Amino acid sequence: MNTKEKTKLLTISLLCCGRPETTERCLKSLMPIREAIDSELQVVDTGCSKETRAIIEKYADEVFEFTWVNDFAAARNFQLDQANGKMFLFIDDDEWFLDTKYIIEFFKEPDCVSYNIGGYFQRNYLDFEGKEYDDVEVIRMCSVTPETRFIGKVHEYIEPAYGNAMFMDARAGHFGYVYTSEEDNIKHAMRNIPLLKEMIKEDPDNFRWPYQLAQEYRATKDYQALYDLCKTNYEKACTLDDNESIRYRGNFICGTAYALRQMSEKENEIIDIYEKQRKNQKVLDLAVVSLAFMAASSYFTLRNNEKCKETCQYYLDSYKKFHDDQAVMFLQGGLFIKNFLDDTSINLIYCFLMTIGMDENDFGPLVHYYRKLGWNSGIVRLNRGFMVMLLKKTAELGAKKELVDVLNKFFVNQGFRDLIEHEIETMYQNFTVEELDNLKAAFRETEGKKELELFLSVRTMEKRISSVEYWETYRQLADILEAYSQTTVKWQRAHDNFFPEETANLNLAPETKLGCAITDFLSCAETDPTKAMNSIKAMFGHRSIMTNTIQELGNLYSNYVKVKTAKEADPEKFQEMYNLEEQVLRQIAELDAAGHTDEAVATYQQLVQIISSSYGVETLHV
Repeated sequence: MNTKEKTKLLTISLLCCGRPETTERCLKSLMPIREAIDSELQVVDTGCSKETRAIIEKYADEVFEFTWVNDFAAARNFQLDQANGKMFLFIDDDEWFLDTKYIIEFFKEPDCVSYNIGGYFQRNYLDFEGKEYDDVEVIRMCSVTPETRFIGKVHEYIEPAYGNAMFMDARAGHFGYVYTSEEDNIKHAMRNIPLLKEMIKEDPDNFRWPYQLAQEYRATKDYQALYDLCKTNYEKACTLDDNESIRYRGNFICGTAYALRQMSEKENEIIDIYEKQRKNQKVLDLAVVSLAFMAASSYFTLRNNEKCKETCQYYLDSYKKFHDDQAVMFLQGGLFIKNFLDDTSINLIYCFLMTIGMDENDFGPLVHYYRKLGWNSGIVRLNRGFMVMLLKKTAELGAKKELVDVLNKFFVNQGFRDLIEHEIETMYQNFTVEELDNLKAAFRETEGKKELELFLSVRTMEKRISSVEYWETYRQLADILEAYSQTTVKWQRAHDNFFPEETANLNLAPETKLGCAITDFLSCAETDPTKAMNSIKAMFGHRSIMTNTIQELGNLYSNYVKVKTAKEADPEKFQEMYNLEEQVLRQIAELDAAGHTDEAVATYQQLVQIISSSYGVETLHV
């Protein structure tokens, strides 16, 4: 309990457990606030190293030591009791403020002390490069009164939580939910799960703890436990009518649907949850919108086009109504609700509608929605079904304007270009040569015409080469492979030059590696058979579609070397046998034409036996 006389406007505080690199970044980000506001910076040391402690002491006004007791609320309450400020702002040592402008502006307002509770936005990065993130409201500010306290051994929260509230338009960066391995992710969750289970036993009527436990089950991918937990607590919350119970109902029913979504073949169960809520709504509006997204995904998977279109339209109408209403988003949102109200989710809804339209040969949705996808954004996720349908229709129809306009968008950045090439690579073996030619015709009308025409030429050549059952001579196959090699190199050059600023660390594609191995082979095939055979070995493993052709190259080249060696060793004898083979082959053709097939076959077998016994090959025509 803090009953101290307040000598400062603001106490800024953090718990520190010993991460020197993140701690200093955090402390530095607080300095603009310290300089602009009547404030103090207090740090509670819960077990720092000497290195971290030295960093803390450079910045903090006061440092307090606290023996860790596996209870975050206990540590926060100790922290709160030291505060000399009227207001209390805390931050974790693995966070840092990206901008303090609005925090400073808020605390310069005379009425800032009239707010009982508030916070800022935690920017949770989803990758170590910081390209993807979620901004989540976190309660991190309160007035300091004797009644103010933290509750919860983990995922602690502030009480009392009523009165004036203020969310400052500030973001604190946080990499705390990005893990270098799945093992680290599970280790973090397993630290919290036993504590949350204890808290549920101690406080069984507080839905906050099963809600937080659901988050940990999601992190550990224990979807059956997540399903059971959310279903049980949804049913319990439906028996109560207080505001908190009504609010938590939505997260629990959405958590139930989310768990089913991670299991196989549960689409009908997800749809059933959504349809029941639409008919007899027991949750707040945003929960139904999130259920609509999951139901639309399920209808899409089941290819129920009409129901999918209807559900997508409901989602879009609701999204437009609620998305910019921050109060509704905060009051009704939560772990399993806001997940499906982001840009990725609405992009996928657009993809469902565009895919269904193309499937029904209605290109209106494609024209209407493809511009809404935010192609120039840092991260845009597309549904694979949309990609597959787009390419299938292009292979079928060629350079249709509606399709070409969308395909052209795949050349606004390297990521999209690589995505379209990846999907073609996945699908092309199921396309006919004519369909590949249709794809070429379409891409010729785009910004990527040169690169994609070469890319598709490589695939067309692979299909044609791999479909040949028998190559008559080594030279015939070598000439074809030389053309293939040259095409792969041309494509790689066009590929690397299309986005030169994004390809500083260039890697050869598998087809180009195969092409280079073919070039190495051809450069030494006439002079160094041993090296040439090693080059053939290096061709394997790059392109599975070419495996049989490479094996055939090895066989034909081996025979070619044998014949070439024999010819060089005794030219006259070789020429005599060569002439004999030609003469007998003419006789075999005459016998076959006259209908004496059995005699022709027997004569051919005798010829092969003679040549094999002399040279180890079946024919000298290699």
